[in-house]
Amino acid sequence: MSRFRVMGIVIFAGAAAAFVAAQNAGDKTSGPTRNDYRLKIVQPTEAARVVGSTLEVIVDTEIPAERDEPRRDVNSMPRPDVLVFLDDSRQGRMRDENNIVTLQGLTPGPHTLVFMATNRSGEVIDRKEVHIIAVEAPKPIVHRRVPPPAPAPPPVEAPAPQAEAPAPVAVTEMPKTGTSNGVFALAGLALLGAGLAIRRFA
Repeated sequence: MSRFRVMGIVIFAGAAAAFVAAQNAGDKTSGPTRNDYRLKIVQPTEAARVVGSTLEVIVDTEIPAERDEPRRDVNSMPRPDVLVFLDDSRQGRMRDENNIVTLQGLTPGPHTLVFMATNRSGEVIDRKEVHIIAVEAPKPIVHRRVPPPAPAPPPVEAPAPQAEAPAPVAVTEMPKTGTSNGVFALAGLALLGAGLAIRRFA
């Protein structure tokens, strides 16, 4: 057997082994590659204004080829891992079906979000930055209840008018004490004379 024939057999065997290994590769392969996946940030958008201290970030982690022709066998390509950083501080990792990370404790002001997609071998296949501005949530308006006005005091009743005393009647004539009866007149004179006589002889 010639030397060239032996080299051809070795090369063919190596290629066949690589093909078989690729066909039987599981989720631990190094896919996806840069050609398979590009980061697509769903939320937030560039220069987004975030109200409050909480932000939910969402990334589309589906592989376009898998979306167009989904496969569920061992040849399916795994989704990338997406690491999320807030101002150079790691906040979480998206993996498989989980494509949401919630950020807590945002302070008012500008912030930079960094999204880094890696394959299962840890190779960085894409990276993107998104800049946001966080603002304080408006304080709730407190409606103060105004107490109703105090009831008006009852009206003061005027005192009932008192009855006026009758005015004194002016007397223009002296009352008559005498009598027109002659018998009584004579009796009176007799009594007067008797009294004088008794007084004289006493």
